Amino acid sequence: MIDLKEIFKSSEKVNVEVKAAQGGIPNSIWETYSSFANTFGGTIILGIGEDKETKKFIPMGVPNAEKMISDIWNIVNNSQKVSRNILLERHVYVEQYESKDYVVIEVPRAARTSKPIYIGTDMFKGSYRRNHEGDYLCTEAEIKTMIRDSLDTSADSAVLDNVGMDALNSDSIKSYRT
Repeated sequence: MIDLKEIFKSSEKVNVEVKAAQGGIPNSIWETYSSFANTFGGTIILGIGEDKETKKFIPMGVPNAEKMISDIWNIVNNSQKVSRNILLERHVYVEQYESKDYVVIEVPRAARTSKPIYIGTDMFKGSYRRNHEGDYLCTEAEIKTMIRDSLDTSADSAVLDNVGMDALNSDSIKSYRT
């Protein structure tokens, strides 16, 4: 569980994103979902506004938290909207603060075998990564790296047949042993 009192004392970070969400679930949370999943994980809180100049959080709450949670589950399980659901029941919940409801989504870091997590149906147009306080579209090279790393066996664990000791650099071996 998250401590909203502490959140209101801070500002957005690499692992915390807030959205006012007064008109329902903002589409931009899915970019954040993708970026958190593809990097180190993080927490999205719906019902908190942010003053653009001072960067201070504004407690607003959400009008119908239970419906919003139901809508989140419907969207995250729709493969046309999100490539993969990595959330468990305990990751999406309602927190109360000063008699207002807030929806909290704790996005875990995706397993390397599940990446990239993307929005829409095109991984090259919907894969995001998190840097500082922002969600940024992944480059083609970053996406290809995630795909390569998602294989069950990594390239460096393959056994090379018919390769003898003469293929190794003796200076490198000495350096490694030292």
